[in-house]
Amino acid sequence: MKKVLSSKWTKALIFALCLTPLLNLAWQGYHDNLTANPIEYITHNTGDWTIRFLLITLAITPFRMLLKEPQLIRFRRMLGLFAFFYGCLHLTTWVWLDKFSTFTR
Repeated sequence: MKKVLSSKWTKALIFALCLTPLLNLAWQGYHDNLTANPIEYITHNTGDWTIRFLLITLAITPFRMLLKEPQLIRFRRMLGLFAFFYGCLHLTTWVWLDKFSTFTR
């Protein structure tokens, strides 16, 4: 397990996995599959992923202590930055598309 956690490819794989929700949202948008209210769907989706990444980030320290795997700490900053990234997407979607959009009025 320590060899897998210390590999440079593990961090790259986790980075790619963290981008999966955004790519899925873009794929759904490209194929017009964002439900009847796409702005609400995007806002809720990015907000849900913000909370998920925040909880995953906060759970790393207890898991690191329980599993006695100090290498898990390598991923905490990256996951926290993804929580911030999805939080910024959520806020931008809410402010730009929902509050100041001329399409919804």
